[in-house]
Amino acid sequence: MRAPLRLARWLPAALLATAGCTAMPLPEGGNVTNFSPTLNFTVPVTSLIGRRFETVVRQQYDFSCGSAALATLLRFHYDDPQNEQSVFLGMFRDGDQAQIRRLGFSLLDMKRYLAARGIAADGFKVSAAQIARARVPGIALIDFDGYRHFVVVKGIDDQTLLLGDPSLGLRRETIGRFAKQWNGVFFIISGRDAVGQSHFNMPVDLARAPHGRPFLPADPLESAQLALTRPRLGEF
Repeated sequence: MRAPLRLARWLPAALLATAGCTAMPLPEGGNVTNFSPTLNFTVPVTSLIGRRFETVVRQQYDFSCGSAALATLLRFHYDDPQNEQSVFLGMFRDGDQAQIRRLGFSLLDMKRYLAARGIAADGFKVSAAQIARARVPGIALIDFDGYRHFVVVKGIDDQTLLLGDPSLGLRRETIGRFAKQWNGVFFIISGRDAVGQSHFNMPVDLARAPHGRPFLPADPLESAQLALTRPRLGEF
């Protein structure tokens, strides 16, 4: 939201340069601020949405959650710097292309892609309690009101799962709600348990998805939204 013109005239230039209500949004990662020909510096900038995707590969297309989820698992949990495009092209190359064109990617396509790269992977029918005991990250398929979607289970505690969601970013979900959406199949990389366990419940993820929210799937409203939520004169 842009500051009112009369207010902007009185705000110092430095405040306008770093405020969130400037006319142009600051780019993710940083913005060069120039105060004079000899004085300038870079201001680190990360939006709330950008922060959610710092440890999650964001899907670029409606049908690419599978490739983004596998890229997330490899990049952030197994030190294999893949991206959505490299995994997408690899799965399409090594998979049943006619089936992929008709139905999209499956866990079998992920398994074939990984096998072609010399990486063993398997799917297991397990419970959330078994995931908590194994402490290994993996991919799950959930069904949310008829919409089937791949997510990465990045961590778990006694009440919630820490999910890497290619469409929503890093988020928490209650175990009960997750169990209602999940088909019970958990897809993991085999033979690298030590690496996976060292990247489960990672501090960097825990810091970005803290506890204490009574409405776990939602984010707090911004101040501007709260300011608009008020009764009109004479209503209260």
